[in-house]
Amino acid sequence: MAKKFNPPPGWPEAPEGWLPAEGWQPDPSWPPAPPGWQLVVELGDPDTLWSAKGMTLTGLGGGKYRLTSTLLHFEKGIVSTNAQQVPVAHIIDVDMRQAMVQKARGVGNVLVHVQRASSIEIVVLEDVPEPRTAVAIINETARLGRLREQQLHNTHHYAGMAAHQPMAMAAPAAPAAAPAPVDPMEQLRRLGELRQAGLVTDDEFTSKKSEILARL
Repeated sequence: MAKKFNPPPGWPEAPEGWLPAEGWQPDPSWPPAPPGWQLVVELGDPDTLWSAKGMTLTGLGGGKYRLTSTLLHFEKGIVSTNAQQVPVAHIIDVDMRQAMVQKARGVGNVLVHVQRASSIEIVVLEDVPEPRTAVAIINETARLGRLREQQLHNTHHYAGMAAHQPMAMAAPAAPAAAPAPVDPMEQLRRLGELRQAGLVTDDEFTSKKSEILARL
């Protein structure tokens, strides 16, 4: 089956169809690959970061396990298959248990601790070849998944805050323009018209005239 280069987190994407030649070494400036990371995967399943089949003593009924950047898939059963998957962001820890007989065979049980709604569930991947490698890869993938989920949560949180922010207060109204100054000569003219019309007395006319002239 054809294969595909699988760059670890932080590495640049490789050209389409490129595979590392024998003895190839990554650029020293790139971050180190997680322990056990598969640099080459089957092209038929490009999302797979790690996969394994449980190597039981009888060779029958071994589970099938597959890890992507978002999900851990596991299948168990001989006659009927029980297939499940868990989001990697919900994996909070991974460790290993290895009996003496398993150690002699180079396999072990990988215990995946999954955060459920109200409890922690332990998913056991049984008789996994190179179990330490599996633990390292699943742990690192889970860490990256939790980081992505946290970043997404923060993005939604700040977006929600912005949506509920009160509308910006309107800029304060500009102060009312000061009334145009009154022309004293116009006031005197109108005052004279009021006097001629008999609307003000001579005394009122004289008093108001003196007031207007005092402002000149």
